[in-house]
Amino acid sequence: MEIIEHESYPQRVLQDMTAAVLVLNRKGYIKYFNRPAAKLLELDESMEPGTTRFGLVAGNSENDEFNETILAALYEKKQTHTGKVRYRSPSGKLYYVHISSSFLDHPGAEKDEIVITISDETREKELQQKVIDSSSTFTTFIFGFAVWMLIYALWEYLGRPIAADFMTHGIELLSLIMLFFILHRTSLTWKDLGILPDNPAKTIKTALIVAACAVCFLFGVKGVARLINPNAFEPDAPFFDISRFGLRQILYVLTAGIQEFLARCVMQGNLKRILVSKHRGAMAIILSSLVFAALHIHFGFFFMIGAAVLAGLEGILYDKQNNILGVWILHWTFGVCSTLLCLIDH
Repeated sequence: MEIIEHESYPQRVLQDMTAAVLVLNRKGYIKYFNRPAAKLLELDESMEPGTTRFGLVAGNSENDEFNETILAALYEKKQTHTGKVRYRSPSGKLYYVHISSSFLDHPGAEKDEIVITISDETREKELQQKVIDSSSTFTTFIFGFAVWMLIYALWEYLGRPIAADFMTHGIELLSLIMLFFILHRTSLTWKDLGILPDNPAKTIKTALIVAACAVCFLFGVKGVARLINPNAFEPDAPFFDISRFGLRQILYVLTAGIQEFLARCVMQGNLKRILVSKHRGAMAIILSSLVFAALHIHFGFFFMIGAAVLAGLEGILYDKQNNILGVWILHWTFGVCSTLLCLIDH
């Protein structure tokens, strides 16, 4: 389309602009639009000038504020009107845009034009909302973490009246609460949280390779420990006690998944969004690993050290894969193998 009487040079400039540009006549018919406008407003680029009324394109009731900004140029012709508004396209896609409209007065009222520029700020708006949601999510988690630590202090004060495993169930309950909060109170999606992998086959393959290395490491740890101290790690039990594998180890896959959701999606992922640092990825891994270790305080100091190291390794894997499937597999494999090697008693 062409603006009537516009020269090729300014027309080329408008076409090369990244912002959407739209020109209407006094009656609201479209005289010109560039390619960004065609994409944003879903206009047919072969449209003849002056044949389509803009109201038919943006007539959705959700676009009232958008349209009012345009109409304001007719009522107050001597100033430019701007605003940050929502725009719902004909196909139903929602945009957040910065719009400005100006009235161009030409000799002869039929040549008057309304020039509209629209900058798509949807991506920036979504990123800003994710930071807000991440901050809200992490604040809620810290509240839950503080409550859990108070419960732990009470548990210790009462002389550990229930088994440590029940304290672990408290961590799982906190994870489920956080999942409910995120899905019902924020705009974060399953994709944002890293629950849905882009390439499951590649993720699983990498996780299995890392898990195999982890298993070899655990065998090496026990082997070296036995050489140093033959009585280490239940000397009367087999080196690798397959009889310990049962329903509890199978169900541990659920525990591993829930804990990884808490450590990766709630802690590491949200920390990476809200931290202001050049090395925020590394900082998110370190901080989330330390908090994850603190959540296992009921198992003692050495278990916490092991949890922190494992969480750090899993954090690196999660940072590379951006989903929890791989770290879920690694966590389950590491936990079950540690049990069968008698390195831990659950």
